[in-house]
Amino acid sequence: MVRSAGSRLSPADRKTQILAAARGLLERRSIEDLSVEAVADEVGVSPGLLFHYFGSQRRLRHAVLRAVASELLDHVRPDPALTPSAQLRSGIDTFVEQVSRHPSVYLAVVRLTTTGDNPEMKALHRAMRTTFTEWITEGLVAAGMPPNPSVAMAVHGWQAFMEEVVLAWLDQPTAERMDRAELVELCHRACYQLVMVALDDPEAWERMLPALRA
Repeated sequence: MVRSAGSRLSPADRKTQILAAARGLLERRSIEDLSVEAVADEVGVSPGLLFHYFGSQRRLRHAVLRAVASELLDHVRPDPALTPSAQLRSGIDTFVEQVSRHPSVYLAVVRLTTTGDNPEMKALHRAMRTTFTEWITEGLVAAGMPPNPSVAMAVHGWQAFMEEVVLAWLDQPTAERMDRAELVELCHRACYQLVMVALDDPEAWERMLPALRA
């Protein structure tokens, strides 16, 4: 527990401290159990202060999940020094690593975007997928892909596949799981298979292969 009621922080620093404490609690409890009172106790301030900064418990939870989404995107951001194929594989591997390390946090994002009336969280999830889609398609263009709007749609849908596969993998008993490297390879191959189908241009695909295999 962080006891800092007596410390004087700027409003921005205090808000960052509150979000960090809430983020830590989310690794030990579900999003439904993340209460203003629990976070306030963790920080060592009054619940009223959290309401002052966030307005409601719902907004506090959403602010935490926005921070989680931003953190995930920072981790999977492609390295321009890598080849397009290496960028994709690295992004998948990092995604699997982050979800494996903090499954309850990622499940909180998924739960709020797929159940109930949470337009803000659904928009956040769509924005994450859109950003990742843009990164992947930029890599494909760098590999020589001609303009093709169907590819972006295929990549967007592939992310739903990857999310479901990773969550199903985590649900399996550890002894029965495929190796993490095999999981990453499965997602990597699936992306390229969908891209190939969406591109529907065998000659263009053949021209791209050397860059994608590098």
